[in-house]
Amino acid sequence: MKAVMWWVVILGVQAPGMLASQADTSVAPLELRARADSNDPLALYDLAHAYLNSGRTDEAQRLLETSVQIDGEFAAAYALLARIRVIRSGANGVFSDRFAVAHPSVLAGSPDSATLLFRRSALLEPMQELDPPAGLEQPASWRSPLWGALQEFWHGRFDQSAAKLQLAIAKADKKHHAPPPVALWYHALSEYSLRHVDTSIVDLERLLDAIKIDSSLLEQSTNQRVRYALAYLHQLAGHTQAAESLYQQVIERDLSLDLAHMQLARLYETEERWPDAIRERRAALMIAPEDPTFLYDLGVTLLEAGELSEAADTLRRVVVRCPRNTRAYYALGLTLERMRQPQSAGAAYDRFLQLAPSRYAEMISDAKARREHLDAGH
Repeated sequence: MKAVMWWVVILGVQAPGMLASQADTSVAPLELRARADSNDPLALYDLAHAYLNSGRTDEAQRLLETSVQIDGEFAAAYALLARIRVIRSGANGVFSDRFAVAHPSVLAGSPDSATLLFRRSALLEPMQELDPPAGLEQPASWRSPLWGALQEFWHGRFDQSAAKLQLAIAKADKKHHAPPPVALWYHALSEYSLRHVDTSIVDLERLLDAIKIDSSLLEQSTNQRVRYALAYLHQLAGHTQAAESLYQQVIERDLSLDLAHMQLARLYETEERWPDAIRERRAALMIAPEDPTFLYDLGVTLLEAGELSEAADTLRRVVVRCPRNTRAYYALGLTLERMRQPQSAGAAYDRFLQLAPSRYAEMISDAKARREHLDAGH
């Protein structure tokens, strides 16, 4: 498998439990960091989390909205923003787990805005627990033995939850009974949290096999979620063909799913299948034409494919729509440098260096070196 370009995706996947990990962090140093790195979505997210814990909900919401405007593929920020919507609504219980797509326009607020934000977070990072899916509730006879395992999971003791859930699954297998879907789902989440991707794949494959035998076992929307999560796991494991097939099945069932096209594009990029990757980037944009992050993704893919003129035009549109997406200036500088336009490339690098968060240290170092090289060439 080819390596993914390190400068394409700066924000890493947020591990399960990340949303609660900042609970004891004091506000003052995070405020200093956010002021110094005002274009860093992660710095804004961390401060928002601290504000929320301090009861400063309005400020937290504004920071999170800015965070996802800078990076529309920041799963944890969408999830925390959704939780704020839940707090404001005073809602209790579990949201409907219908599989749908949410665009940044939901920030304007709709009756289902929290649900839509949760969905988008789940599509960006499928192997996280946001709220237990309604279609995966356990039968009454399983509630007592599974409750202890779920308590371990919710406290972040994933090795213990995995072990207890495995015992429950083995007990069902011994009796030739199908384990309840919730056991397989949470075992998959636990193993994923322990970085045992192959074991998670086995769990979700069992879920899909059970669905094929009994189509009433899960709601159709939850079936889609499991299929999408399984595709994501195969993608992480480098199983290109399996992931591609599953993503395509998801898209066939929901033609409006922009993030499935995004995942397919990433998959094709690891294989350097540039025409396929470009096609999927365009498909995502067709569904969400106002999304500047999808536009940025297309520009980067065009750059890597050697389509420099179109890449430059696309990235220029990004910096107009979202001037705080500093990665776009860096990518534009690279593009213009390869097009032998040193003056324009230098200007793009300068803008990147003015705005880039300190966390982008490797990109900053590279941009400085390229800028010096361009100066030396004159």
